[in-house]
Amino acid sequence: MKLAKKTELYPTPHTDESPSEYADRLGVIYTSKVTLDHKKNLGQYFTPAKVANFMGEFGEIFKSSIRILDPGCGIGILSCSLIEKLVSSNSNIKEINLVAFENDNEILSYTDLCFSYLFLWLEEKGIIFSYFLCKNDFILHNSAILKSADSEDEEKYDLIITNPPYFKLNKDDARAVAAKSIINGQTNIYSIFLIISARLLSENGKLIFITPRSFTSGSYFKLFREKFLSMMDLTKIHLFISRKDAFERDKVLQENIIVVSEKKSAPIPNQLEIDFPDQSASTIYISYSHGINDLDSRNIKEYVITELVNLQSDQKIIHIPIVPNDEKAIQIFKLWTHNLASFDLKVSTGPVVDFRSLDFIKEKASKHSVPLIYLHNVNKMQFQWPLEKRNKGKIKGEYIISNELSSSRLVANKDYILMRRFSSKDDNSKLIASPYFAKWLSEYSLIGIENHLNYIYRENKDFKEVEILGLSGLLNSRLFDIYFRTFNGNINVSATELRDLPLPPASDIIKIGKKMIKLVSYDQDAINNIVESHFKIIFN
Repeated sequence: MKLAKKTELYPTPHTDESPSEYADRLGVIYTSKVTLDHKKNLGQYFTPAKVANFMGEFGEIFKSSIRILDPGCGIGILSCSLIEKLVSSNSNIKEINLVAFENDNEILSYTDLCFSYLFLWLEEKGIIFSYFLCKNDFILHNSAILKSADSEDEEKYDLIITNPPYFKLNKDDARAVAAKSIINGQTNIYSIFLIISARLLSENGKLIFITPRSFTSGSYFKLFREKFLSMMDLTKIHLFISRKDAFERDKVLQENIIVVSEKKSAPIPNQLEIDFPDQSASTIYISYSHGINDLDSRNIKEYVITELVNLQSDQKIIHIPIVPNDEKAIQIFKLWTHNLASFDLKVSTGPVVDFRSLDFIKEKASKHSVPLIYLHNVNKMQFQWPLEKRNKGKIKGEYIISNELSSSRLVANKDYILMRRFSSKDDNSKLIASPYFAKWLSEYSLIGIENHLNYIYRENKDFKEVEILGLSGLLNSRLFDIYFRTFNGNINVSATELRDLPLPPASDIIKIGKKMIKLVSYDQDAINNIVESHFKIIFN
């Protein structure tokens, strides 16, 4: 088997080397020749061979002629792995047609070499293979599909496999403008890739993708989830628990998931009337591994889709349970029908953005200054101010000037629950909340709350101590942390997620609050005991 193109720059395949192995080797060579900035600017993170082979296993289809799409194909390893698995599992394949998109001019020669070898590999097996490598931007090339729910005139594919680029789009980016019907504000480019892919699938076709977990929750992906789930049935989700193992070669640090979904048989609903057929019996398989080296020993469990996604809800959050404790938490929260608004409570994000408020932030108190509360002042059930904190050797100012120019940055000194918006790798919990009582800083009528904090408050009525302690106890409990982790895979805790978080009835919050008042110290075990005994939960 010989390739037409031979140069010192492009190594030829080894004897008996599979196309996916060759693609992986070409990817290593390409990566060594380009800068990290080049790859970062393109959101380019190559799929490791083990992951590509794993994803290829999900593409089983028994047809003699198969059409495949690979958006953002890179070197082409996903297409190669998928086709290798198809050939090994389906002896009836006569013809494969591949359309691949890649607009990185630096990589195209490698991709073409990879697909040329794939052509020869299939030719030896008596399979007709044709491929078209499109050099256009995938989103702009298919922008017409985003403007209309009707994509009947477009060519459809039996299988789509993709590791799309990951980066946030500016709202003025041409791709974001083209996709304004399916995104809320600033979003990640990968969500647009997935919506276009879903619309290009034939009925019952499969979409296989690996992306960050971020789309499973959050306001930025709300419209995406609505559109995507109206077209696609989720059938398999695999979670990599390690935040670095799946893309270790590219030094990526985030939770990634592989998702397999199938195109619904029902017609695609229009933009104004999105219908979700009864899916009470639809099955989804959830699996997980620590990283890529234990994929063969992964844990798998079957669920009914409605156990993990409430398709009739506003947010359509996707839960990914991996252990029995996760299932217990999800079941309990499904029984609760209240949220913060049910109790006339609101949540906002701290209005003080420190780097935009440098003229107002001071290290020492003055006649016109008020306290400025940062993330480091808030721990579980513990508020501590003042508390010296240094940033690059410089003390962070703990006061902010109160005057006409800074007034929009300040809030009334009243009773709140303060919550960290971000957790660190050293935090054992994603949810970290502290009661704050105005009497603690009673000499001030205003305070500053920095932007890395959310705060919960009641606008026109008193936020009673027993309510604050009860709700703070719940938010800091193991129960709430476990539940939150089933859908939130990043370090952020958004105000939107807090607004939509299911809560028990007010009577439960007050009963827990009364028990919290009696505690001598708010250690984690004591909080967990109160909450878990109240709801009669036994966690493993």
